[in-house]
Amino acid sequence: MRYTERRFIDASLLERRGDEEANAVENVTYVTKETIYKRKKCTILLVILVTCASFLGIVHLLSNVPEFNQYRILRAYQRQIRNEAKAVEAGRPRTILFWNSFFKNKRWGFDEDTLGPDYFRDKMNCPVYRCDLTNNRDFLPAIEMYDAVLFHVAEPFPLLYSAPRVREPHQLYVFALMEPPGETKHVLTDEGGFYNLTMSYRLDSDLLWPYQMFEDIETGAVVAPAIRPKWRQTPAVWNDTNVSQLWEGKTRMAAWFVSHCETLSKREKLAAALQKHIPVDIYGKCGNFSCPYTSNECDELLDKSYKFYFSFENSLCNDYVTEKLYNAMKRYVIPVVFGGADYSRFVPPHSVIDAEDFESAAELAAYLRYVATHPEEYMRYFWWRRYYRLTFRSPFCDLCAKLHSVSFRQKTQTYTDIEKWWMGDQCRFEAKIGL
Repeated sequence: MRYTERRFIDASLLERRGDEEANAVENVTYVTKETIYKRKKCTILLVILVTCASFLGIVHLLSNVPEFNQYRILRAYQRQIRNEAKAVEAGRPRTILFWNSFFKNKRWGFDEDTLGPDYFRDKMNCPVYRCDLTNNRDFLPAIEMYDAVLFHVAEPFPLLYSAPRVREPHQLYVFALMEPPGETKHVLTDEGGFYNLTMSYRLDSDLLWPYQMFEDIETGAVVAPAIRPKWRQTPAVWNDTNVSQLWEGKTRMAAWFVSHCETLSKREKLAAALQKHIPVDIYGKCGNFSCPYTSNECDELLDKSYKFYFSFENSLCNDYVTEKLYNAMKRYVIPVVFGGADYSRFVPPHSVIDAEDFESAAELAAYLRYVATHPEEYMRYFWWRRYYRLTFRSPFCDLCAKLHSVSFRQKTQTYTDIEKWWMGDQCRFEAKIGL
């Protein structure tokens, strides 16, 4: 019995000792794994630090190597050259070439064949003036070097050299015309995609080319022509001693200076219809009166003798307003206008009498008789003289500014269908007033 119990006790001791040894081995294994993990982590961090230090050291060494320095200096020099080239390009005068003549005038009405920045600044008062203007194709070594080329579309292009043979992407080809579509001397269907800009009397042109402009005397701002001009309010009553005195000496009703007797607008029929109701003196080839057109005598005649002047256009086209109107507005005579324009976009309110505001020539004549015999109403048509004056700003100022505009030069624009833009729904052949 004792022997059996002893064996049982020895077995228990052995089993307990085995468990303790197993636990000890397990603890040793855990400690060993944790130590290995920490060592690996430290090794990785050490490798990263060594790599970073090595990289920085290499960069530092390379930066002091002569070949590396030369490469870096070369890049800096090239960058400097590019910046200097841009600066030179920005300050370089832009060149504008007249490709063909303007009604047989190769200078387009200017004084010389070539004009430089001084002319743009001193004569045209352009805010941006570093431009050259020339009709000399040899002014620059090659045609493709000009920044802008102007084509007068109311005149045929040269037969032997109708258009430039080479064209650079930076060049702007300008469609230029002051006459209505009926005066176009080109088959525009052949010129689609040829022009980048338009320069004409139309208010939607890229470069507006009007005969005159109205400037606010007080602010100096150009008010019209414009699509939505902001005019001052017309006074209900207006007294002007100068106009009153002139009115007393005016003994004749209306004058008309005209040289083209048959026109698309049929203005000659309107004049003939008015002659049935009021006296109209017609000067020039189409009438019985004569006066040198360019002399001061004609102007003085309007001031002293006539109450109205007929400013009748030869075409009924959108925005088409010519010097006939502006010349009359410089005198003390009321213009009677007949054309296709919305005159509120061009002249101050109550400064002209629009024939198409009346249903018939008889109705228009009756109103003219009323104004002619009522000095207070006659004087109201001159109220604008106190607030506005006629001025002119050359479209070449705007063109010069655009040629110097980086943002504008980066824009690519062409008129893919210039015929549709110029001809489509622009003119009519029937007047609103009954003839």
